[in-house]
Amino acid sequence: MSDTLIRTENLKKHFPLTGGVFRKIIGKVHAVDGVNLDIKKGETLGVVGESGCGKTTLGRTILRLIDPTSGKIFFENEDITKLKGRALRKVRFNMQIVFQDPMASLDPRVTIKNSIGEPLVVNGVAKGRKMRSIVLDLLQKVGLTEDHLNRFPHEFSGGQRQRICIARALALNPKFVVMDEPTSSTDVSVQAQTLNLMKDLQDEFDLTYMFISHNLSVVKHMSDRLAVMYLGKVVETTPHDIFKKPLHPYSFALVSAVPIPDPQFAGRAQILSGEVPSPISPPPGCRFYPRCIFAQDICKVEDPILRDIGDGQLVACHFAGELDFGKSAQMEYADAVDGTPA
Repeated sequence: MSDTLIRTENLKKHFPLTGGVFRKIIGKVHAVDGVNLDIKKGETLGVVGESGCGKTTLGRTILRLIDPTSGKIFFENEDITKLKGRALRKVRFNMQIVFQDPMASLDPRVTIKNSIGEPLVVNGVAKGRKMRSIVLDLLQKVGLTEDHLNRFPHEFSGGQRQRICIARALALNPKFVVMDEPTSSTDVSVQAQTLNLMKDLQDEFDLTYMFISHNLSVVKHMSDRLAVMYLGKVVETTPHDIFKKPLHPYSFALVSAVPIPDPQFAGRAQILSGEVPSPISPPPGCRFYPRCIFAQDICKVEDPILRDIGDGQLVACHFAGELDFGKSAQMEYADAVDGTPA
């Protein structure tokens, strides 16, 4: 356990639903529902899944930006689930986040120098000239210059604003950073620059990342391991290339739906039937069974556990390792690119 930085045990976050004149609780949204994860020091854990599957809520709950409903969160083997006040602020020195929308996460009335420097001032690390020096050093590390110090967020492009948010997240020299879809609002060329910057900073600052995205290609580029979420649960974690070895039916469906830059491989995606069940009243048993073409009777009544099927791959499926998915166009394309026989 010594190399594990973050660990969660049966972590849940349910949001209450209220209704009626007296605003009584009439239900709850199962945003995160029993997640067991570990993130090792220095690695990047990618978290993927459809919109609304609980990726962002999981990241924010781990950081204690929102309180969990139940379960436990460990940071460096210390239980931080119920920390409050000064004890929690001390832990937050080492845990930061880069939000999805850089413009929304920057105060439009505050200069970049003060936005990046605020954590330093608030936590008593530096102020005045020393704060300015640290902020300038951070800006230069993310590819900006001294001329940018006194500008406001609206004077920057989307890619530059995301770099500013990355610099702010690094201000307190954290150990763990949640990257919440940090390139979703930028074009492809800026995406590549930002991703390469994050990898360089990871090496320089010895960072551990939780990289949240719905873009499998981006996650493949960034991640050492991958966790696939569906309706509040992790259904698969793998250290392998997910394009070549998906073992959960949902993971295979995600892989087969990724666009391929080659017309001869087009048109062979596995299209999931039906709608994602409501997180307010998730189905019993396996949550994926209403859309799974391999579902059997046991799937409707028994919730599969996330079990190790060998070689570091954990899958929450009653028939993991036994199913024959065939090959998606993405898998054939990956073989073709690598020169491996299909």
